[in-house]
Amino acid sequence: NRRPSVYLPTREFPSEQIIVTEKTNILLRYLHQQWDKKNAAKKRDQEQGDVEGENSAPPRKIARTGSQDMTEDT
Repeated sequence: NRRPSVYLPTREFPSEQIIVTEKTNILLRYLHQQWDKKNAAKKRDQEQGDVEGENSAPPRKIARTGSQDMTEDT
């Protein structure tokens, strides 16, 4: 039964100041979203390929083995 609140402007603006979204902006936004969806899968696959490539390459740092220098301090 309660009526929704209604916005009452404090000033009157001329009708030509009404904001209208241009159709080209809507179309461009839509096309960008479609492009992002299409390329998201490609980008994800490429990133997974990069990670797999890093695992198959030899590591840059090699762990020390057979060195007693670290244990002499204790």
